[in-house]
Amino acid sequence: MTGADLTANIKKHPLGVGCGLVALACGVVLYLHSGDIALSQAENEARTAEASKMITNVRNSANLAEQVAEIQTLSKELESRLMRAGQLAVNLQYFYKLEAENEVKLVDVRQAGMNRSSKMQYVTVPFSLTVSGTFPQLVNFLNRFQAGRHFCRVNSATFNKSGGASDTGGEMSLSLNLEVLGQP
Repeated sequence: MTGADLTANIKKHPLGVGCGLVALACGVVLYLHSGDIALSQAENEARTAEASKMITNVRNSANLAEQVAEIQTLSKELESRLMRAGQLAVNLQYFYKLEAENEVKLVDVRQAGMNRSSKMQYVTVPFSLTVSGTFPQLVNFLNRFQAGRHFCRVNSATFNKSGGASDTGGEMSLSLNLEVLGQP
C-alpha cells in the first residue's frame, strides 16, 4: 500500500478513521492514567468511610442533650454515694447508724490507713470492724451495709460464736474486712 492508496482510503472512510484515532487517543490517555485509578479508588474508600462515620455520628447525636443530662445526674448520684477518706468522724457515724438500725452491737470499727501517693480520683477506704448480735441480726446488718448508701466490697467475713457454754442467747460476732469506694 502506497501513500496515495492510504490517502484515498482515509478520504473514502473519514468517520471510521476519525473513530480509530479517537480510540487510539483514549487508549493512550487510559494507559498514562492507569496508575491514578488505584489512588482514586483508595481516596474514594477513605471518603466513603468518613461519610459513614459522619452518618453514624449524626444518627447517634439525636438524643445527645438528654444523654448528657442523664450522665450528669448519674455522676452527681455517684459523687453523693462516695465516702470521703479524710472525714473519719462522718465515716464512723455511718457505721453507728447501721448499728442502731439493726439492733447489733458495734464492738470495734477502724478505718485503716490508705496509700496517699496515688493521684486517682477514686480510692478505696479500708475498714475493719467487729459486730455482735444474733445470726439473723448480723446477716441483716451485712445485707443492709452492702445495699446501703455507699459502694462497698467485703474482702472477708468471719462469723464466730460468742461467749462460753453458758451463753444461751445465740450471740455471735461478725468480723469484717471491707473497702468502701471513696475520694481521698
